[in-house]
Amino acid sequence: MRLFRIAALAAGVSAIPQSKGSGGAGKVDPGGTRGNRGPNLENDLMTGTCRDVFFIMARASSEAGNMGGSMGPILCKGLRAAFPEKLGCQGVGGGYTAALKDNGLAKGTTGVAIAEAQKMFTTVSTKCPNAIIIFGGYSQGAAVMHNAVTALTPDVKKKAIAGVLFGDTRFVADGGKIKDYPSEQTMIFCAKENNPPDATCQGKPPNVGHFVYTTNGDGPKAIAFLTEKVETALAGKSAVPG
Repeated sequence: MRLFRIAALAAGVSAIPQSKGSGGAGKVDPGGTRGNRGPNLENDLMTGTCRDVFFIMARASSEAGNMGGSMGPILCKGLRAAFPEKLGCQGVGGGYTAALKDNGLAKGTTGVAIAEAQKMFTTVSTKCPNAIIIFGGYSQGAAVMHNAVTALTPDVKKKAIAGVLFGDTRFVADGGKIKDYPSEQTMIFCAKENNPPDATCQGKPPNVGHFVYTTNGDGPKAIAFLTEKVETALAGKSAVPG
């Protein structure tokens, strides 16, 4: 079954809408722009200065850069518009290669990929201890976030105030939520209104519903959800004396 899912994903990965100039799925275009979506490579955390908020993104299988060419740039651009000068974006790269074959592993990705994502969260906590974290994941990237967030230490996890997942390959396995993380702080998109809906959310091979998120309106919904969570968190911090 896992081999069948990988084969189906390989057949469908080219259907993930990539903005013009993306180089296609699986080709890294460091710093390249995806049309009007934004760059596929973001390293505000690792190479920039501290911000009030960091958005950490794990891309889908075979996507370029560390943000990918679809949901990562869309979310980053929308969040930056909402919080100019306050928000930085960071993609999960390095040990997370987003290889198609890794979808067939027991956790839906590799241990190295999970550790790489955890490192991003931990780096925010140590480098910028006053910052809050929001996160996103698409397809295999959702599996990365499921595993990484669950395994965070309590002090780091409490800084992660909200997350969004698309085409969640761990939806069935983890009971429709990220284990040991508040469900009200997570929004999971499975293209339920699409015909057909995203089959990966039911533990099945990917279908056309797995590749609609850039155009079906879920991106703006995710941005609105994260924006509300960030606004509430920042307002709470500013209300604390001293």
